[in-house]
Amino acid sequence: MTLSSLDNTLHSLGQILEPHQIVTAEARSPLWQTQLNAAFLPDQGNPPIVYPQDSEQLGALLTWAHHDRRTVLICGAGSKLGWGTPIPATDLVLSLQHLNRIIDHAVGDLTITVEAGIPFQTLQHHLKTSGQFLPVDPSYAPQATLGGILATRDAGSLRHRYGGVRDLLLGLSFVRADGQRAKAGGRVVKNVAGYDLMKLFTGSFGTLGLLSEVTLRLYPIQEISQTVVLVGPPEAIATLTAQVLNSTLTPVALDLLSESVIPHLSPPGSLALVARFQSLGESVTAQVRRLMQLGTHLASQVYCDQAEEDLWTALGHRQGLQETDTLHPETPLVAKFGLLPQRAVPALQLFHQWSQQQDCTCWMQIHAGSGLGTLKLTASASSLTASLLQQLRSHCEQHQGFLSVLDAPLSLRQSFDVWGYPGNAIATMRKLKHQFDPHRILNPGRYVGGI
Repeated sequence: MTLSSLDNTLHSLGQILEPHQIVTAEARSPLWQTQLNAAFLPDQGNPPIVYPQDSEQLGALLTWAHHDRRTVLICGAGSKLGWGTPIPATDLVLSLQHLNRIIDHAVGDLTITVEAGIPFQTLQHHLKTSGQFLPVDPSYAPQATLGGILATRDAGSLRHRYGGVRDLLLGLSFVRADGQRAKAGGRVVKNVAGYDLMKLFTGSFGTLGLLSEVTLRLYPIQEISQTVVLVGPPEAIATLTAQVLNSTLTPVALDLLSESVIPHLSPPGSLALVARFQSLGESVTAQVRRLMQLGTHLASQVYCDQAEEDLWTALGHRQGLQETDTLHPETPLVAKFGLLPQRAVPALQLFHQWSQQQDCTCWMQIHAGSGLGTLKLTASASSLTASLLQQLRSHCEQHQGFLSVLDAPLSLRQSFDVWGYPGNAIATMRKLKHQFDPHRILNPGRYVGGI
């Protein structure tokens, strides 16, 4: 962005927002700046960041952007700005952090309506006072906002019991690319109007419109929660996993872990099955006892973890982003992948073997019921190659799956298609993008196929 263009943009923004709602990237924290840099191609400059206070200002901003053909990068707290394809710098970055109110909490109906910028942890603290919770465990939980969780479809391990985030979404309000406001769904569980539109917005990475309010289905907090970790050779863990999935046991989370996730628990070559139970005390006790009985015969080691919150926080990306992460000498790569559930254990073994050949540290977690997983590779930048990623992706695709890169060195994200979508829906997706955002204003180029 040239200096004159920046001046014109700031002047126009000043007609809509107060001065304190317009911030330069240089004025934000080093972590924020790092996340912004991860979203853009190199040497693109730093567009201003704006913070609308309500849906009226949000609509006015998009009306101006639509009229003047200004591009907008949409985010919440910025924790997932590095996800997706890096793009040329936009004219502004629009953060929904200040749209963070609780609109309505129908405690008896187990529903809540909130603005999309509300922090995930703020919402959970509010719900806890009523004995309720939203059953997702997203990446970067301390920074995540509801809008970002929905836009990236980031559910976590609790999807085993409660489904994905779109299964929790009952209604939404959004601002179109032209600044007009629209709604879909409702505030009651039985309302199904607009369900297709809500499915479209979930996981769309902000390319179709800006979520302003969402209505969500809630669940009561259970009396007891306990986690069991069972460790053993791959064949035994595969057998045990199949037994659990075909049994009457009802874990809320059931994950397979590679040996690098549990080095203090496992001998070399071992895998782990982690099961979390939440229910009435007697039910949890009985289910834990039954699972440990199964594990006694099939796994070489059995552990019942008492500090389960520490365990689940350590898994995946549930911990928050830290300033020190940006200075770490090793370069991490994080990918989301999926394959047939019955292929999960062989994939854990094979991915570990391939990463060792490339001198990478490989960390893997797979949700046993769905086959969806998270892969982390840590190594020198030279070890994280496009050929290794293509090898991993090809294996997933051979087993009816996929592999999408989330976080990675910018150079790798430039040279490798982070989405790698092999399906036949691209033409339909582009038509939808054109219908919702004909001038490609919203997050242009970040999503599948350059959408």
